[in-house]
Amino acid sequence: MATELENRLGEELKACMRAGDKIGLAAVRMVRTRIMEKRTAKNATEIKDEDVVDIIRAYSKMLQGSIDELKAGGASDDEDNIVQMRAEIVYLQRFLPKMMDEAETAALVAKVLAEQGITDPKQAGKATGAIMKDYKGMVDAGMVSRLIKAQLGG
Repeated sequence: MATELENRLGEELKACMRAGDKIGLAAVRMVRTRIMEKRTAKNATEIKDEDVVDIIRAYSKMLQGSIDELKAGGASDDEDNIVQMRAEIVYLQRFLPKMMDEAETAALVAKVLAEQGITDPKQAGKATGAIMKDYKGMVDAGMVSRLIKAQLGG
């Protein structure tokens, strides 16, 4: 059974086809393909909206990695494949939950450190784990780690 987000992706696919939106069409088709791969994989479990978000996030991260590799190899920002991949990343952002900005993340880090009584930089991993468990997909892991180290003086 399709999730709410999968249904939304289906509607987006139809809208992209009607509008001739090649960027959206490519992005949504790839995400839907990856959802189907997950659904039909050996030992597959029921797909939830969180799984679809993870798939979208992983695909966007893969696209960014490809862009980084191409640029490291000397490709310029205006090459067609880089422009296409960047456009797909931007297009897919509409399906992802809004990430906390640095100020919101810093406040969250301060709150978690205070609640858990963490003052030793050696316990930074404990704080990172707690935040990532409860706020997965809402905070940037690298930013959380950096802010914890800064607040603990590490």
